[in-house]
Amino acid sequence: MIFSRIRTALLVCALPFTLLPVGLVSAETVAIKNEATLKTQVSKQVSQLMQQQQIPGMAVAVIWQGKIYHYSFGQADVAQQRAVTPDTLFELGSISKTFAGVIGAMALERGEIQLTDPVAKHWPLLTNPQWQQINMQHLATYTAGGLPLMMPNNVTDEASLLSFYQQWQPQYKPGNQRVYANSSIGLFAHLAVAAGNKPYAEQFSNLTTALQLPHVYLQVPKTAEAQYAWGYNEGKAVRIGNGMLLDEAGGAKASVRDLAKWVQANMQPEQVTDKTLQAALLRAQQQYAKAGLMYQGLGWEMLDYPLQLSSLKAMTDPSFVAGSSASIIYPPAAVRSSSWVHKTGATGGFGAYAAFIPSKQVGIVLLANKRYPNALRVELAYELLEGLQ
Repeated sequence: MIFSRIRTALLVCALPFTLLPVGLVSAETVAIKNEATLKTQVSKQVSQLMQQQQIPGMAVAVIWQGKIYHYSFGQADVAQQRAVTPDTLFELGSISKTFAGVIGAMALERGEIQLTDPVAKHWPLLTNPQWQQINMQHLATYTAGGLPLMMPNNVTDEASLLSFYQQWQPQYKPGNQRVYANSSIGLFAHLAVAAGNKPYAEQFSNLTTALQLPHVYLQVPKTAEAQYAWGYNEGKAVRIGNGMLLDEAGGAKASVRDLAKWVQANMQPEQVTDKTLQAALLRAQQQYAKAGLMYQGLGWEMLDYPLQLSSLKAMTDPSFVAGSSASIIYPPAAVRSSSWVHKTGATGGFGAYAAFIPSKQVGIVLLANKRYPNALRVELAYELLEGLQ
């Protein structure tokens, strides 16, 4: 079948999306003691998932015993019969927020912003009264008061961006309700880099260069277009478009090879030589707010470990994502090694997941060129990571 190639600006990021029943990926956790068993289990479970969810292609990386193992499945381009490889570029959706969180943490490290700064301090044109009560920590933790998930379509430039935030009225008192929103953390990262007088794209490039991640992009260059997978939505080949604050909230693309290196850097920040970056990686995993069983970091989200699969899947429930009672943690609580650290992400044609457990020194990346339920992503990751011996 030849798929029509259309582009879309749709960015769903982390809201669970369910078309087919969400069932168990596997019946039980299997003990994984060697590379051969790992390969067998990854192949078995990913193949089952791809068949169930009709996913054209997937790239998987598992970090274990100090090594990164890569596995590729299916097609990056159905029409051209182009196979997925460890260097295929996938859209990351809201995993992009983990980069934004670390970039924001670097601004904190340099003293360019403070968590308690009113948002209006960094954007004086926000003159409406609510912005005197909402601070940078509220933006970073989605607790500003009910900002919308998606940026409205009529927000296309700085003037309309300002108008949108000026006109928005909170539904909740700041710090009381976590409502997941691109317009929240997107503005946090946007203002954090503005405080340092550098555009976000430049800060992003500096970060990926420092960590030697050459195949992580905001805009895929022509030299890498041949590696860029097509996403698939209802049989149509799609890719993400452009939009205000999209770079900060969900516009990154990466190969599984480089995204696994990103996860490894966050899991082992002590291996990073740049001291400011090292401290920022740690800051991003501090606890800034709590909602249910989840602690909100800067981009990253954490749960106490060990944990039950049911607790992990509860964090993907649409009702939790749409709005949950929350409390601000100030000063932020220190990084805990006994945590499950993760982030989901999706665009119109891609579904992604990254997770790691610092105390076990294991991690996983799942990249697919079709959006599928978050509950299945965390379940697959849980079964594989819990099996690693």
